[in-house]
Amino acid sequence: MSSSKQNQHIARLIVGAMTIDGEMSEAELAKCGATLESIGMGQLVAYLGSVLEEDESDYNMFQECKELVKSLGSESKEVSPLVFRIIVDVIASDRFVSLREASYLAAMAKRLDMSMTDAQSIFKTEMARQRSRLEVSGSAIDEMLNKNLKDLLSFAGADDMVGELDEDSLEEMIHQADQGAEVCKDEVSRAMTILGLNSNSTLEDAEAVWRETIDKLNLPKMAELGETFVSAAIDRISAINKAYKTMLAYASKS
Repeated sequence: MSSSKQNQHIARLIVGAMTIDGEMSEAELAKCGATLESIGMGQLVAYLGSVLEEDESDYNMFQECKELVKSLGSESKEVSPLVFRIIVDVIASDRFVSLREASYLAAMAKRLDMSMTDAQSIFKTEMARQRSRLEVSGSAIDEMLNKNLKDLLSFAGADDMVGELDEDSLEEMIHQADQGAEVCKDEVSRAMTILGLNSNSTLEDAEAVWRETIDKLNLPKMAELGETFVSAAIDRISAINKAYKTMLAYASKS
């Protein structure tokens, strides 16, 4: 299957995610495009346009995931998390993830043959990176009704992320502040989340995550799968690099 066909599948997954709460407006489409551009996935924008012109009755998220995983073959275990991260980035770009959107992500992760542990790690990381909020956390989900969704939304600090923030809240002030100044503890906290570290981790642990990411996301291998996956890998590496540099900068001034 060609890279173009894979991009079409990814674009359908994006549109499905963006329309789960209703039709996509022109403003939402523009914001979606801007988000894709910002994470180095601008090549997907053209595919979004063609997908939006398709008959919506033809869309089936489960089938799209099945065909995408099949097309990736033996590389699906490495590449599926990159695809999942793209969808999370788009959903979280408005800094609020609804219950329906979270349910879509949980179902998609399962259909991409991802472990919920990996999906939760990606979800938590991107939520921290974009300072996004949740409509509900895992504590509000009945495990008997939706175990995957409960697993996705059950991470440390999730309960504190529920509900949209007031514009004059401290969190919003931090978000709007200039990011080019001195490294603060809040930035270190976000960097630790992106790196998947906890309060007992060391700078050596941060370096280990950084090195593992560079080694795992083998760009020559991704190049064989197409530009989309190279861009996704570069975006992830960039996020890890930035987080690691934040840790180093904070350590040097402590």
